[in-house]
Order: sequence, then structure tokens, then C-alpha cells
Amino acid sequence: MKMGIISEEVDWITVQLEKLMEKYDIRPIFIKPSRIVSSIGLDFKLKLNNRDILDLDCVFVRNIGEGPEMFYRFDALKYLENYVPLINPTDGIENAGNKYRTSFLMEVNGIPSPRTVVTEDINKALTWTEQFGDCVLKPLFGNQGKGIVRLNHRSMVSKLNVLNNFKSEHGVFYIQEFVNPPKNHGYGNTQDGKNTYRDIRAFVIGDEVVSAMYRVSNNWITNIHRDGTPEKCEITNELEKIAVKAKNAVGLVYGGVDLIESEEGLKVLEVNGTPSWEGLSSVSEEDIAERLIEEAIKICK
Repeated sequence: MKMGIISEEVDWITVQLEKLMEKYDIRPIFIKPSRIVSSIGLDFKLKLNNRDILDLDCVFVRNIGEGPEMFYRFDALKYLENYVPLINPTDGIENAGNKYRTSFLMEVNGIPSPRTVVTEDINKALTWTEQFGDCVLKPLFGNQGKGIVRLNHRSMVSKLNVLNNFKSEHGVFYIQEFVNPPKNHGYGNTQDGKNTYRDIRAFVIGDEVVSAMYRVSNNWITNIHRDGTPEKCEITNELEKIAVKAKNAVGLVYGGVDLIESEEGLKVLEVNGTPSWEGLSSVSEEDIAERLIEEAIKICK
């Protein structure tokens, strides 16, 4: 059996996948998307260094890079998907990568998520930031907390400056209410006088949350790449039900579902279609890479 790993760079995740493939006597094929050659109407469709990649049993999609080239690379994956199963499917990755699409998929599938307004009109954006009070501006596309801005206790002039700058850079306003944690969860001032925040990353494979962690930080942006600290999180029935439903709603084999605790229960913030599990592995009792390989074996042709 041959499994591909599509990534523009070698990282901790790709190394973990390669090790587990070898353990299962699977031949890993590393595919750098910038090296793929595609053709139409010739005697090959997709090649890497003169090697036909249509003979793979399945392919993990990890990282196709950034910049204008990524649009061609993603379309090349769509082409490949006609012949080889991809983990994750391109439609699922596309849905998860678009915050607006993720939000309306949560809405139509009855999955709780924070109140959100999306508009291109700066006047309407200003009105909704005033109505929400404490809220967060997010780019439609992006991860690791990049480009997001919290609007709280700002003057009208300050908000307008933020909105004008955001409009010029991103074009569309994705405005989401800031969810305050339940009063009984121990949030508040730490010994150094700072507030503490946490959210949840649930790692879903198939129809199971295999592991979950709290991401805890003195910063309201709790991402592990932004110095958030992982802590083990109990997988409750509520967490499992919502996280699996969210992963399925966007069309993924596996996914990282980010949730926030609220007075009304858990709410889905985002779904990641190419999630890392480096931070999660430090508090997980499960070998996540091994569980992924086992799921991939079921899917391989």
C-alpha cells in the first residue's frame, strides 16, 4: 500500500505520519505540491518528478502553501481527487477554510455557534459592532488567530479606524460576538492581575472525538501557536455530539473543532480541515497519528 502526504514543507505532523505509515508497512510518498506537473489531453494527468501519482491508494493533505499559487495547487488536488481518495476531501477543506461558509453550515445543521454578522458595508459593520458591544472581527480566510481584532470599550473614532483598516485589507467584515464564559468556571484575575481565557479543541476522527484539550491563555487569542497552554479536557456527551456533528457538517474525514463554553452550553467557533495535533499530543492519551492511519486504511481503495 502507498499513501501520499501532500505538504509544501516537512513538519512535525508529516514526520509523525511517515513513522506510523512505516509501522503499518505502508510506503509513504512525500508530495511537494509546488513540484506537481499537471496535464490535460496527454498521456499523464498528474506527475511528481516524472512519477505518476494516480497509483497511490490515498493521500493526506497537509499544507499546500500560501500565495496565488495555492489556487492552482488546490485545483490540482481536485483533479487528483477524481482518481485517489484525499484525506481530507477538498470540499471539506474548502468549507472549513471559509469562516462564513462554516458558520452558515453550523446554522443550517442546527449546531450552536456564536451570533455572527457578515457584511461589506462599513456603516452596517459599525452598527453591528455597537449592537454586539464586545465582538471580534475575523478575516474570512486564515488560521492561528492571524488578523483577528477584538472591539471592546473602544470609542467610535477608534472603531471606525479599525474598520477602515480591516476593510482595506480584507474587504468583508466577519463580525462575531465575544462569548463570555460561564460565571462558575473560575475565570477572572490571576495572581499577576491579568484575565484568563480558555477554549476547547476537539480532535474528531470518523464519528468519535479521540482527544480534546483546553487552550488556556492570559490572551483572549488562545491558539497554541500564540502561546496558549494545552490542558486535558474531558470528552463529555455534549462535546462529542456537537464536535462530531460540526465535523460532518463541513464534510471532513477528520477535523479540529474549536468550541467555546458559554452560559447556554458549548458553541462552535471554527472547524479546521488540516489541523495540527502537536500541542494536543502533549496531553492526549491517544496516539492521534495512529488513529488517523487506521482510519485512512479503511478509506483506501
